[in-house]
Amino acid sequence: MINQNQAARIGITGPLSIYGWSHLDAVLLASLATESPLLLVGPHGTAKSLLIERIAGALGLSMRHYNASLLNYDDLVGIPVPEEDNNSLRFIATPGSIWDAEFVFFDEISRCRPDLQNKMFPIIHERRVAGIQLSRLRHRWSAMNPPAPDEPLPNNANQPMNYYLGSEPLDPALADRFPFVVAVPDWQQLSKDDRRRVVSHQESVEYTPADDALSGLPELVDACAARIAALEVELDDWVSDYLLLVMDLLDKAQLAQSPRRARMLARSVIAVHAARLVLEGEDASLDDSAEIALMYGLPQNAAEVPPSQATVAAVHRQAWEIASLMDDDVWRQILEERDFARRVVMADQLGFDDLDISRLITQALGAEASEPRRIGLGTAIFLAYRDRRELTSAAWEPLAQLAARVLEPRPMSAPVRPGSDVTVWQEIKDWLAEPDDSANNFLSRLMRNYVLCGFPELWRRENWREALDRFVADLELFSIREVNQP
Repeated sequence: MINQNQAARIGITGPLSIYGWSHLDAVLLASLATESPLLLVGPHGTAKSLLIERIAGALGLSMRHYNASLLNYDDLVGIPVPEEDNNSLRFIATPGSIWDAEFVFFDEISRCRPDLQNKMFPIIHERRVAGIQLSRLRHRWSAMNPPAPDEPLPNNANQPMNYYLGSEPLDPALADRFPFVVAVPDWQQLSKDDRRRVVSHQESVEYTPADDALSGLPELVDACAARIAALEVELDDWVSDYLLLVMDLLDKAQLAQSPRRARMLARSVIAVHAARLVLEGEDASLDDSAEIALMYGLPQNAAEVPPSQATVAAVHRQAWEIASLMDDDVWRQILEERDFARRVVMADQLGFDDLDISRLITQALGAEASEPRRIGLGTAIFLAYRDRRELTSAAWEPLAQLAARVLEPRPMSAPVRPGSDVTVWQEIKDWLAEPDDSANNFLSRLMRNYVLCGFPELWRRENWREALDRFVADLELFSIREVNQP
């Protein structure tokens, strides 16, 4: 039986002399316990291959290491020979063929030929090759360098610093076969102590497969698998609820997932939580486990520009808040509304207090990336609540700043570029000259001020007519009429 304090000290990567990876221990253990495929994504020289070789050695498993960029199909299956009846083939195994492997590692998978990637599908997903079940195969792990984006974005923090021109994005269907897609730390992400360990001669000679700490890895895997079985029953309803919310939020964040991925994520949440309970003890929180599983469970982690950790964390936080509320809780009604602006209106109608309304307003403004939409939305909210809500300063200050651009028009001068700026200005002039059939002069002034305050800068990036339509819709949403004018 594993002692929890001892398990926390043993970990996974530290005893293997892989430093700076301890935050990934639970993910690695979850993959091993569930025998789920795992893909490591990172620059060269970050110990991806070394980790896998040492894990296979610590588990005492027969391993095959294939360089996918050089791989031929015969390297996997051996030499095909016709049977005597000439109606079927048998394979003469070579020392490197896959038939007796228990742990398979496909390195450089993003450099593999498309036809061979297709042949990897059944190995990774079904443990089959040439339609034959690989009865001994348990673990299928892979590694790749980050693929180079078509157009490098130097200011994008999520984009890897190193470009690998030969590393191509994986076929989406192949990437979707990996329940865990893990970005590994490079030198800049290592702590000072971990960097020292990496370069230390003393540390480099300490590793040995016979180490007592490493001999406990199979026991850790068995303990995690045992915890998973119990947690699947205990947390099934909550995890199902959480994942339904996560899938919708990921779609809203332009990170749409397949139904297969939804099932994978549900299982991964349970597995990561079981791994953390084994490694860290009973204080491991389900909240953190779910976030870790989501952070390292998206196939987009292997894309040219992976999703930011802040985006994934925000998706988790919102889903966690909703899933943690009772079905009949009014907060649940609010948070299940996917449109942030409508949440504010619903909360106001349900009689939420000023503090809660302020929180929802701050979320609505923060969730909107479009500056024209933020200006229009801020103006509508400001007008709706300026006389009847005592909002917090965190909500009032951005509302006032955004609304001032529309409500306090002032003379301005700005350089106008020949070409598109002139075209846009002519369109606006023609629109201003159109007869105004509206009886609501206040709303008409708001619309004119909104369009003029965005010229020329905002309308270089967005269509002013589409932005104006959204502004009018926001005014209607918050019931802004003549009576609301200052």
